[in-house]
Formats: sequence, structure tokens, C-alpha cells
Amino acid sequence: MNVSYLQDRLDWGLNRAANILGKMTDAYRPEGSSTPLDRSNRFLRLHVVFSRCDGNFDQSVGYGSALWRGYFDSSYTRVGDYLVQNEDIWFIVSQQSLLPVLCVKANKTISIARQLTPDNTTSSNLVPLGSTINVISEWPVSMLGTGTEGRSATQLPGDTRIPTVTALLPSIHGQTIEPADIITDEYGASGIVVATELSDLGWRLNVRSVTT
Repeated sequence: MNVSYLQDRLDWGLNRAANILGKMTDAYRPEGSSTPLDRSNRFLRLHVVFSRCDGNFDQSVGYGSALWRGYFDSSYTRVGDYLVQNEDIWFIVSQQSLLPVLCVKANKTISIARQLTPDNTTSSNLVPLGSTINVISEWPVSMLGTGTEGRSATQLPGDTRIPTVTALLPSIHGQTIEPADIITDEYGASGIVVATELSDLGWRLNVRSVTT
């Protein structure tokens, strides 16, 4: 079996389907750790159509589902590329040979910062109190509620529950995201990373909202 030939024929077929059913889409390939949708990162325009993850076109994607199936000529794209179709944004999380291309639809844009811990071991390595570094800046991600809530630090009877969300984002920026990193979205809402998981599909973060 010639897998390369089969993949080429599959890409051709997906391209034909996308040209008939899809919409013109801008593809971006991020460089570095900031602003992946900068104009300079756009490398391609192509027709793309999306469906539910199960390939079903006759039903809409419901609540709590970030994963979609993309139909397009994947010979020009790779994992981590962003696809922008009008106001909607997806990023590619899986592009395995002879398998459907999986994409995640983004609904937030976040930046992640890390507060530096002062090093008091030597006077030459002292870090000013409150210093932070940027880990990534202005990355479109998927953020969905997990259905769980945490108690506030004071744990008083009248305290409101603290919502938690799951954030999905590519790992191609090459940065390591750690618990206690600070997330801020485009609206100024903040959260704290409480757990991280890095897989072939990218980063999955558990984030607890910060209340003031």
C-alpha cells in the first residue's frame, strides 16, 4: 500500500469538497510566542469547511464541544496553524496520515504571564518583588467551563463559588506553561493555572478564575 499516494488522493478529494462547500479562509503559521494572527504570519488562502467531530453535517455543534473536523487540502498545513474564516478562528490539533483533520474552535484570546520568585541565595540574583515575565501574548484559545467550582480561600459561608475552565491551545510557541501562571483574556478577566497537560494535541490547562 502506497500511503503517500493515498494521502495525496485524499487531500485532492478534500480540496474538491472544500471548494464546493467551503468558504475562503486565511491560514496563519505562528512565529515566536506572541500575536500568532499578525498579518505577517498569514501564508495561505484556501477553501475550508468544518463539521462536527463525528463528521455529521446535519446537526450543529452543541455546548461544551471545542473539537471540529476540518475539510481542506491539508498538504499545505500542519498542526498549530490557525484558520480564520470571517470572524471565526480555529487551530489544527491533529493531522495524522489518512485520518480526519481535527481542529479546535477558539473563543478567547489570552496572554500568560509568570510571576518571578525572588532568589535570595545570592545578592546578584535578586528579583524585584512583583516582577513578571510574558510567557505568551495574544493567543486565540478555546476556554470552556468544566462544570466544577472551587471554594474561595476564606471558605466563609457567604462566599461565592469560584468557577473553573479548561483552556486548549497549541504548543508550537515552544513555551512551558506552569501551575500558578497568570492568564488574562482580551476583556481583562484573569485566572490562575492550577494544572497543565501537554500532549500531541497541544496544551490543556485547568484554570481557576480570579475574583476581586
